[in-house]
Amino acid sequence: MKLMKMKSLLSVAVLCLCMAMTACGGASTTSSTPTPTAPATPATPAPEPEPADAGADAESPEEDDSWEKVQEKGELVLGMETVFPPSSYIDEDTGEIVGFESDFAREVCNRLGVNLVRTDIVWEEKEDDLALGKIDCIWSAMSVTPEREKSMCLSDPYMKVDIVLIADPESGIHSLDDVVGKTIAVPDSSTSKDLLEAQFGSDIYITAMEDNGDVLRQLKLGLADAACMDSTVANYWNATNGGIYNIVPAKEDNEKYAIGFRKSDVSLRNKVQEAINEIIADGTFAEISIKWFGTDVYAEMTGTSSNSGAEGENPEGENPDGENPDSENSD
Repeated sequence: MKLMKMKSLLSVAVLCLCMAMTACGGASTTSSTPTPTAPATPATPAPEPEPADAGADAESPEEDDSWEKVQEKGELVLGMETVFPPSSYIDEDTGEIVGFESDFAREVCNRLGVNLVRTDIVWEEKEDDLALGKIDCIWSAMSVTPEREKSMCLSDPYMKVDIVLIADPESGIHSLDDVVGKTIAVPDSSTSKDLLEAQFGSDIYITAMEDNGDVLRQLKLGLADAACMDSTVANYWNATNGGIYNIVPAKEDNEKYAIGFRKSDVSLRNKVQEAINEIIADGTFAEISIKWFGTDVYAEMTGTSSNSGAEGENPEGENPDGENPDSENSD
């Protein structure tokens, strides 16, 4: 009897416990109207970083070891186009690069205590050769232009030149007014070509050639009425070909030559410029210039002296004729 009562009480207890648990579970699953929550505020995007100055590191003096590299290897590698007498060309007898620029650069290298290495370059590829490190600088009667001032670290100008036409005496060209309808040969990728295209457009026939040597061959063979190029080349070639051609100014403003270095190579540029300044100050530059041009071209550029000879004359009797005029597409 007692056992039955105890079982009954235990069953009741278990039942109560299950009901209590069911009630708790129902409280957890049965929900009332949910409490609204405030919408999330979108995160403010972080500001984008300012772009880095691409030229800042390249032009930083602390990281410019261009002069130290030249000192370590013991040589300065020049890029020269060797078809530009009397500035730079190949001596037919020796096969060596000779000319004003060559002598000028050799003296600079002597002052700096490094060897001179001259590399013949293709003018259209000069910027690539410089950027790829094939050469340390472009030292090749290179005209200063706004584009080159932006892309290179240039030396101070050391001489001025004119752009001229050298015309066949039978062409009837005696001034710029006579060139309309004429065929003008010009070096490709040159300031001379840019000048003619801007000034005359389709009013003249422009024959673009690889370099001044090809240009002058066109003139000598009668395939062009005139050639357009730097005055140094035109005067030199005319003097060595009988002086029968007409020299006609094509541009009023003088162009100036400078040496081109990589934009980052400021220390190398400055060391070379220091040596140039010494050479000019002690008269060595004037001696080199008079040897090749018959005058001090730096003094003429700065207005400190007058001509002592005809610009571009042939002082050593060399004869780069129309078949081998060795004249550069320097501009």
